[in-house]
Amino acid sequence: METNRTETRSLVKKLLAICPHCKKQIYGNDIDVSKIDINKIRNWPLPYIYCHSHENYPMHALTMYLDANFTVRAREVSDFITIQK
Repeated sequence: METNRTETRSLVKKLLAICPHCKKQIYGNDIDVSKIDINKIRNWPLPYIYCHSHENYPMHALTMYLDANFTVRAREVSDFITIQK
């Protein structure tokens, strides 16, 4: 599946999910969908982990399972995250 600029623009503005923990609205722009090369993805749904904080909620991770149309099919939240390089 190839995406053109019009499709990419509409995905950037698309509301993907609302975090069940903090109620933050997550749009395609938040996860930078334009940098995801869908031609290299072999298995759908694609698990995408989005770490964020919102208002009075501390940093937490939302895993969204995206289908080929970038529709969230499932999601789960983790309050316990460690990111190391």
